[in-house]
Amino acid sequence: MNILAGLGHGWHNVHDANGLMITVIGMLLVFSSLLVISLMIRWTPYFLKVVARYFPEEDLALNGNVKSVSETEVVAAISAAICYSMQSTEQQ
Repeated sequence: MNILAGLGHGWHNVHDANGLMITVIGMLLVFSSLLVISLMIRWTPYFLKVVARYFPEEDLALNGNVKSVSETEVVAAISAAICYSMQSTEQQ
């Protein structure tokens, strides 16, 4: 009846080698590691708040010599750069 019975394969070998217990332990290890990973992802924002309290970000202003720029000036600069790059590629 069973094709694999003659080859020494079967559920009795799994039972004899504690295959079910090994399977359950392996599944518990995988589940617990996935749980730890998901908890670490969930707690990351809180952990970063604690780190930021002890290691605050440094201000990038260079001795107060940085000019504040409005959003419209940034858009104008980007538009000018795009127009310049389009004109330079058309001439070649």
